[in-house]
Amino acid sequence: MVHDESQHIIKSFLLDSPSWKEGYHSFKALLGNPRGWVIEIMDDLPCGVTALDRKTNEFGEEFLRHYESRLRKFSVAFVKSDAKEFPKRSSLGRFASCYVFRLEHVDVLKGFLVLCSLGKEWAPSQTLLSAFKSFVSSEIDLALRNYEIKNFYETIHPRALALSTMHAVHRAMSSTLKLDELIPRIGRLSMQVLKARYCGICLVDEMRKHLIPKFVCQNGVVSRSKVRHRIGHGIEGTVAETAAFHLNRHSISVPLIEEDIIGVITLRDKIDNTPFSKVDLEILRALSEQTASAIKTAQLYEETEQLTLGSIKSINELLELSYANEAAHTPFFIDLAVAVAKDLGMLQEGVKNLERAVALLNTGYAGIPKKILAKRGRLSAKELELIHRHPYRGAAVLSSIGSLKPVVPIVLHHHEHFDGTGYPGHLRGDEIPLGARVVAVVDAFTAMLSKRPYRSAKTVTDAIREIKASSGRQFDPKVVRSFLKIEKDKNMENLK
Repeated sequence: MVHDESQHIIKSFLLDSPSWKEGYHSFKALLGNPRGWVIEIMDDLPCGVTALDRKTNEFGEEFLRHYESRLRKFSVAFVKSDAKEFPKRSSLGRFASCYVFRLEHVDVLKGFLVLCSLGKEWAPSQTLLSAFKSFVSSEIDLALRNYEIKNFYETIHPRALALSTMHAVHRAMSSTLKLDELIPRIGRLSMQVLKARYCGICLVDEMRKHLIPKFVCQNGVVSRSKVRHRIGHGIEGTVAETAAFHLNRHSISVPLIEEDIIGVITLRDKIDNTPFSKVDLEILRALSEQTASAIKTAQLYEETEQLTLGSIKSINELLELSYANEAAHTPFFIDLAVAVAKDLGMLQEGVKNLERAVALLNTGYAGIPKKILAKRGRLSAKELELIHRHPYRGAAVLSSIGSLKPVVPIVLHHHEHFDGTGYPGHLRGDEIPLGARVVAVVDAFTAMLSKRPYRSAKTVTDAIREIKASSGRQFDPKVVRSFLKIEKDKNMENLK
């Protein structure tokens, strides 16, 4: 405990305590209105002297400094005294006699309370002295306990809050990889944790010359601000250029660093009008570390998504050129497959992979002569084997594109039958990926509604009848039930 801390404890936790003020003034009246002093002790040496009575100032600052010096000197002798001797009477010169009380906390000496100007003939009763001693002991004990609790809270609470904040950001990261969803969640979380009226999150542009606003919120209202901050100018620009933290009474700003600076997060104006503190800075720094990682992950995810969509587009354009869209699937097919998957409770990532797989189901037809696909008569054994190999061909092509690997099992196995009689792997039941089982039903249904070189199109009623008849053999009964439910909701009879 240093001198400043001692003074802080005495002033904030003892002298400002209502119970101390009331009790001390009551005892003072009973004790003849003495002047009180508190001497702090650390390592058996005095480290601070505090006057308990304002009227002591009537003697002037110079005299008080002199008297404090005498108190420090006397306190060295008090430290060496036996605790059983207290409260003890002593003499401090001009103030005549005084009484000295030990201030202890958990049997550790913290200081002394000195009551001066009692007069040489004044002799308080032992009962009164014992009562005052008990009062002082309980109050100093309470003050020191409150100080320790507050000190513990101020030490642990920011770290606990920072840890909680990191968990919250982690949850935000886990819930979405879309940058336009992630950044607003982090911004609102920052405002909530640090009780700020304003939050702005900016990201560095590709040329690394400006910060582009991605989230700006003032008093709960999200702004569509497009005002860019030039790097090196203003608070945000300076933070982005130097990677230094900014902290003053009204604002706080930290860089978002992931190998390099990728942006800046800034908060302004606390709701309760208190100043931003070093504790707030510590919390925001912890949050910024998680935020930078989350944003970088989301950026990489979006880049991968763009590459994936580009790959899908290129493959479909190739099929379009080769087969005049004969091998492509309609939006109706995709919508129906997605609706069935959602009804089955498939997770969002699984639904996305299913949707992509539908668009790429016939990738393996590339390279198969068009005359075989358009053949009216019965296929030869060799031609049939070539057709049956198209799932392998499609899977091989898609496996070479890293971001499309999750769709490979669906493309590879969408011709499997629930009873194990399908191809290419003769899988059965739950061995078949759920996405492939969904596609099998929807693919068969939409194929029956389409005209082929070797047969005419069926009606919706006939197609549904065949789907029902094949449940448990070609198709998963669970998937058929969801399909029939969706078919009824969409009223596909209107497609005749």
